[in-house]
Amino acid sequence: MSNTAKDILIPNTGVFRTVFLYVGQGEATLFIIPKGDSFFYVLMDTNNDVENGGVDMKRLLKDLIESEDLIFINSHPHSDHLKGIKAIHEEIGFKEVWHSGHKPGKDHDEAYQEMQDVIKDIGNKNEYLLFGSNDKNKIRKSDKETEVEKKLGDIDFMVLSPAKYVQDDVDNENAQGRYRRIHERCAVMKFFYGEDERGILMTGDSDKNAWKEHITDYHKKKLPCWVLNASHHGSRTFFKNDEDDKDIYRGHIETIGPDHIVISAPKQSESKHGHPHDDALDLYKEYLDEENIYHIGENRECIIVDITSEGVKEIKFDQELVSEYGFESGDDGGGKTEGASAFVGSRTTRIDRKPMG
Repeated sequence: MSNTAKDILIPNTGVFRTVFLYVGQGEATLFIIPKGDSFFYVLMDTNNDVENGGVDMKRLLKDLIESEDLIFINSHPHSDHLKGIKAIHEEIGFKEVWHSGHKPGKDHDEAYQEMQDVIKDIGNKNEYLLFGSNDKNKIRKSDKETEVEKKLGDIDFMVLSPAKYVQDDVDNENAQGRYRRIHERCAVMKFFYGEDERGILMTGDSDKNAWKEHITDYHKKKLPCWVLNASHHGSRTFFKNDEDDKDIYRGHIETIGPDHIVISAPKQSESKHGHPHDDALDLYKEYLDEENIYHIGENRECIIVDITSEGVKEIKFDQELVSEYGFESGDDGGGKTEGASAFVGSRTTRIDRKPMG
């Protein structure tokens, strides 16, 4: 049966599709992965931001997915990357959960316990931990020691962070230390398709220290990409420890050399953290044209990136998903209020396309 989600999101056979979904103050990225003549789904992070009109992930995925062929990857257990996972599982069913292994502080415990409930339901045999590696398609079993190869259909991936020594070091911290270093331990993953290993670089909320001390030098040859998911919703913490930090780190962005950047954040005026930060945007603009920096909250739109096995690339901008599946102000999480008007942004068509460099 046709519906908005299927009409917009299901790609042609053989296309690797990445969908950066507008979820307000948070992040949710859907990978639609080719596997021969079919495909399956991987959801990396999720959130329910009713106040800022984010996409209701449960309703969207219910319309899109007809079978329990969904993997969930959590970059780190902060609520804006994890909220709503249990409701999605109860509606659709995750078959596997991959995560960073970090236990958060009490402020994020509710969402973390949701993930733990999902893991308990699917069993430890379907739980995997993300450890940095120089090898393709490698993760670890829930025992933290057994390394396994997990191919995602026809594409490849690499886990670039967190390294095992970082995991162990953070685990030995007290609760305050673990809280402070959660972004240092955040998962960083790269997804690519075909012979060219550029592709999609997902950075979660990884911070300056993670990149300067653990990632850039070790993975220098693996970092270049076409599309960079801007760390921490366009926060300055990618470059600086805080606003007054004069020791600006640039080694990562110079090495990554992205052609396009996607920032997952609401309008700056709607973000309780002021994301994306002006000083971070200024730094990004030093390395690529402003027209290739996409802030999905500015027009409340989703961004769709397609890559074929031959390396043909295309980027599209869509507002209909937010119009159809976005929460309305005052919504209790059950969906749109009947008769409520949908957000209308500045795009003139449902999907605008542009070739990728």
